Amino acid sequence: MSRSLPLENNMKWGLVLGAVLAFNGAAHADSIPRYDPPSYCSKVSEVSGGSRTIYNGCLSMEQEAYDTLKSSWGQIAESAKRYCDEVARSSDSSYSILKGCIDMESKASSSEPEFRY
Repeated sequence: MSRSLPLENNMKWGLVLGAVLAFNGAAHADSIPRYDPPSYCSKVSEVSGGSRTIYNGCLSMEQEAYDTLKSSWGQIAESAKRYCDEVARSSDSSYSILKGCIDMESKASSSEPEFRY
C-alpha cells in the first residue's frame, strides 16, 4: 500500500492547476478582446449632441471592424495583438481603433524604410 505524502499531493495539484491556468491563458490570448461597442458609440455620439446618425454609423463601423478582425485574428502576430489592444483600450475600447492599429502594425512589419542622405 503506497501512500503519498501531503507535500507530494500539494505539488501534484499545484502542477495540475498551473497547467490548467497556462492552457486557459493561451486559449484566451487566441480570442478577440471583448469591448462594449454600444457604450463606446454612445460616448462618440454624445460629443455631437447625442446624434442617432453618428451612433448608428459608429455601431456599423465597429461591427465591420469586429467581423474583419474575428476572421483574421489567428493570423495576427501576438505582439501586434497585445500592443494594439492596449492602444484600443486607451481609446475607450474600439474595434475600429484596434483594426486600424493592427493594419498599421502589419504594414510596418512588412516594409522597412530606407534612410537617404
